[in-house]
Amino acid sequence: MTRKKIIVFQPVGGMLESRLLAGILDAANALRLEVSVVECVRNRGVSPVFIRSPGGETFAEVVRSVRPDGVIVVFNALPADALRGPGRRSLPAVFIDRQDASHVPAGFSPVFVCGEADSYARLAARELFRSDFRDYAFLPFPGNPPWSRERGDCFERLVTEAGKSFHPFPAWRQGGAMDFVAYLAPFLDSLPRPCGLFAVNDTLGEAALRICAVRGWDVPHDFVIIGVDNLEQICEATSPTLSSICRDLEGEGRAAAKLLAEWMASPRRRPASLAMPALHVVRRASTFLAADRRIARAMEFIRLHACEPGFAPPKVVREMGISRSQADLLFRRVVGRSILNVIHDTRIARAHDLLRAGKSASYAADTCGFGSHVDFSRAFKRHVGTTVRAWTLALSGTTLSTSAKARH
Repeated sequence: MTRKKIIVFQPVGGMLESRLLAGILDAANALRLEVSVVECVRNRGVSPVFIRSPGGETFAEVVRSVRPDGVIVVFNALPADALRGPGRRSLPAVFIDRQDASHVPAGFSPVFVCGEADSYARLAARELFRSDFRDYAFLPFPGNPPWSRERGDCFERLVTEAGKSFHPFPAWRQGGAMDFVAYLAPFLDSLPRPCGLFAVNDTLGEAALRICAVRGWDVPHDFVIIGVDNLEQICEATSPTLSSICRDLEGEGRAAAKLLAEWMASPRRRPASLAMPALHVVRRASTFLAADRRIARAMEFIRLHACEPGFAPPKVVREMGISRSQADLLFRRVVGRSILNVIHDTRIARAHDLLRAGKSASYAADTCGFGSHVDFSRAFKRHVGTTVRAWTLALSGTTLSTSAKARH
């Protein structure tokens, strides 16, 4: 049987695209799809420039060269109107993340795979509400595109429902420049303190932390801040480190490839769009507001070192500078878990991420600080309630069926 051909159009130089592409290629390999990748540079009012292309410098030339059966467009690398127009044959197209309605041609209804905004907002609210502050705000992306607007609207609703005060970002500033510090600074100056901040992504979260450092504001006591995407290049390099919501990027990539394959197999049956829920919060220092700073320091120490070989509670106790009995009592009173429980939780959470990314169980066991594969298997079943094999099979087999449909 002839293999179907697809083109993936993606932006150049982003930090998220490699994980999305890994998911796309993983599903494409299982579905026997032939994939060509085109890297694009988008400028306002200018047609995309193809930096890496299998043939041709325009969309029409690439399509004539590859003759694809369908396309996947990552993060608006290609405008929707490029896919529909006079003389262009209709191609099944799946977009990862929503496009602004003004860029979608009349009569054209693309299929989207995007993050489920409500799940991002709920995770952010749950983490920020731990501070028990009264005031909260959302930091949107400049221009407040659909994916940003949806997250902000959901978060505002949750804050209001909880009886807390939400401070909207000024509409007249939402079209601000890409200098994120200048974009955010006047708004942060206007907010009451203490205040909880939900940044639409890690880049905005990092900018907020830089402003706090310049102004002399204490994080997490004046502001608690959480971002989205869990980009370790950003989150681990900030001071304090940035808490972030982990997005299921590999899952979104796999879902996009599976939807496209389904559509290409039945061209007259357009599949429904999908909204993929966020995975979990990676808690770092920017949201860990502990009355006892020894606990905050210990939790950050565990997060950074739990997966190292031989890491154990005595190392945490030495970091805290108190006796083992005092440390255990403090952890149980403040965290509600023992030091060993927190170490195991951290290791299993890291193992989840590796398994979702397609790594083997033995690789996860070695990387996450378990003494052996047997130790890892036992710890995984104890924490998750099922075996590693059953969990990974369920993950690959239910990616689409467990995803909520996106609202149009």
